[in-house]
Amino acid sequence: MGNNNLFGFKHLMIKFKRVPRKSDAFNIFISILPILLLTLLILVYPLLSVFFHGFTKWTISETRFIGLDNFRNLISNGSLVLLLKNNLILLLTIPIQIFFSLIIAYLFYEEIWGWRIFRILFYLPAVLSTVVIGFLFRTIFALNGPLNEIIRFLHMDFLVVNWLGSRPTAFILVIAAFIWSQYGVAVLIFLAGMSSIEPSVLESAVVDGANWWQRFFRIVLPMIVGTIEFYLVVLIIGFFTASFGFIYSITAGGPGYGTTTLEYMIYIKAFKHNMLGQSSALATILFVIVLVIVIIVLKVFRKMGEWQE
Repeated sequence: MGNNNLFGFKHLMIKFKRVPRKSDAFNIFISILPILLLTLLILVYPLLSVFFHGFTKWTISETRFIGLDNFRNLISNGSLVLLLKNNLILLLTIPIQIFFSLIIAYLFYEEIWGWRIFRILFYLPAVLSTVVIGFLFRTIFALNGPLNEIIRFLHMDFLVVNWLGSRPTAFILVIAAFIWSQYGVAVLIFLAGMSSIEPSVLESAVVDGANWWQRFFRIVLPMIVGTIEFYLVVLIIGFFTASFGFIYSITAGGPGYGTTTLEYMIYIKAFKHNMLGQSSALATILFVIVLVIVIIVLKVFRKMGEWQE
């Protein structure tokens, strides 16, 4: 009877739609105001300050506007070209790191023998700080370090290498330290991407006679393009802005400026030479370069997605 009345008088029921009031928008604004101010203080203000001081002669004692002089000096003395070359060397190792990380992740995905233990071992370096890893590499590969001492003990002195004494070998150490520290992170990210693949897809490929490499290149890679894109952007930003700890603790930018990158030169200009204006100009250049490269990468992957569709 109650239900009949309910349905009988249903046409009399009025649905009220709540109309947003101006006070609601004000309350929302007030609620996000603290985090907005904190973001402006921590991120936006320092960024704008760096941009501004890039056009000044800024030292501890003075701040004077000099226009584009800092940028002209960096270009004219040739240091910017060397720094860009060093950063380019780091970037050229990215495909190698991504490829081998994908291989290891796919092996873990297929749950090879001992994959749980290996997954933990691969991730352990990511827990250590960059300075700890850097000093570890510097100690092991020093001229009189453990590696060369073992070689001397085996009476194979012709294999002794002064790893830190030449630019190519010093760069190898910096790159190896960076990759070793990030390998576990890369593998876990790719493994998370592969976990979204339906097992039935790979099972069908096995039934159809696809071998391991065919499944890897023709099924797995196309299905985790988004994950690869994400990690590629992270890795590019990392090579430009997160290599300082390794360079500082392994080579200190040497020999000479052989392993000095844009990021490390910002530190040298600011804290060793008291040239804060030029340091800010370098930081501005670094920001623009990273921004342009990331935009290009995102556009390339977007085009690849359109072609696949």
